[in-house]
Amino acid sequence: MKRQSMFLLLGLLILLLSACGQGSTSNGNDQKVDSVETEQSSDATEQSSDATEDTVDTEVEETDIETAETDTEADQSEVEPTTTTVKLIFSDDDVMDMYLVDSEINATGDAVYKATLEAWIAGPTKQGLTSLISTDVEVQSVEIIDGVAHVSFSETLLDTQVGSGTEYMLLQQIAMAMKQFGFNETQILINGEVYPELFGHVDTSEPVVAEPLENYKDFN
Repeated sequence: MKRQSMFLLLGLLILLLSACGQGSTSNGNDQKVDSVETEQSSDATEQSSDATEDTVDTEVEETDIETAETDTEADQSEVEPTTTTVKLIFSDDDVMDMYLVDSEINATGDAVYKATLEAWIAGPTKQGLTSLISTDVEVQSVEIIDGVAHVSFSETLLDTQVGSGTEYMLLQQIAMAMKQFGFNETQILINGEVYPELFGHVDTSEPVVAEPLENYKDFN
C-alpha cells in the first residue's frame, strides 16, 4: 500500500511539473507574439509618417511652382509700355511724293515694331496725306532673322490696287518704318510666306532695301 501511494504521489507531481512547463512556454510565446505585433505596428506608423511627409513635400513644391508662375505673370503685367517717337511715311493726296509724320508709339520691348506698322495702317491724321492700303490689313507678326525684319501681313494686303510707282512707295513705307529700328532690309510676307510679286510689278522674293529717311521731308 505504501508503495502504491508513493507511485501515485510521484505521478501527480510529474503532472503538475508538466503543466507548469506548458504554462511557461505559452507565456513566452505570447510575449514573442506581442513583440512582433508591436514591431509591425511601429513599422506601419513609420511608413504612414513617411508617406505623409512625401505628400506634404509634393504639395509644398506645387505651391512653390504656382507662386513662381504668379510672380512671373505679375512682373510681366507690371511692365509699363514706353513711348517711342517714330516717323510714319505716307503719300500725299496726289500720290506723287512721300512725307514723314512724327508719331508716338506706346509699346513694350519688341512689340514696338508691330505697333508702329499698325499705326501706319491706321492711316494719317493730317489733311493732305493719304494711305495706300485698307485699314483692315492685319500685321500678323514681326520677326528679326539674321538682321532682316520679316513682316507678315494678312492676305487682305493683296487686295490693294496699285500701279508700279505706287507699289514702290508702299514697299518703301514699310521698309523705312523698320529702318528706324536698325533694320535696313525688310522681307514682306503674306500669311508667313514669301510672294515673288505682291502686286505684279516689283520683285518681292527678296528683302526690300529701305531708302534713307533723309531723302524725304517732314510734313507740315
